[in-house]
Amino acid sequence: MKKTMMIIALFVVLMISMASRSDRDYQAAKGFSAPELELVGGSDSSKVELSDLKGRYVLINFWAASDAESRIAAHGFDRMMEKADKERLCLLQVNMDRSMRLFREIVRRDRLNEAQQFSVTAEDASAVKNAFHPNEGLQSYLLDPDGEIIAVNPSIETVARAIAS
Repeated sequence: MKKTMMIIALFVVLMISMASRSDRDYQAAKGFSAPELELVGGSDSSKVELSDLKGRYVLINFWAASDAESRIAAHGFDRMMEKADKERLCLLQVNMDRSMRLFREIVRRDRLNEAQQFSVTAEDASAVKNAFHPNEGLQSYLLDPDGEIIAVNPSIETVARAIAS
């Protein structure tokens, strides 16, 4: 009887650890590979897939007009890219607003580089949220050349240090 109870207890522990592990595999977090993402450019409708950017560092910044912190980060990252080595680093600024008109107006007002801006449709927004599972608010992710997430919400200094190494 004790042996049976021990086997059942071991089985339960194993199942719980597997369930928590599989949930973690689908969460975008430091140390995990980034989920596949396909984006359509806001200005020219060009398509970009993360898998096409392997070999370069990629900074993905999710932002929205209503989220002041993410909007400030978008401006800072945009300015950072003016001096960055574009052969080593790619910036994907992903706007999560539902209104394309609002997106274009904010890009114009904030003087953001249109080539780095991507908008997500309402249908795609839920897929992006399901892929990246942001814990709180809108986040940014720095990926290494192999597509592994090496930083969540990195500062400009963190990005500069990562690509310099």
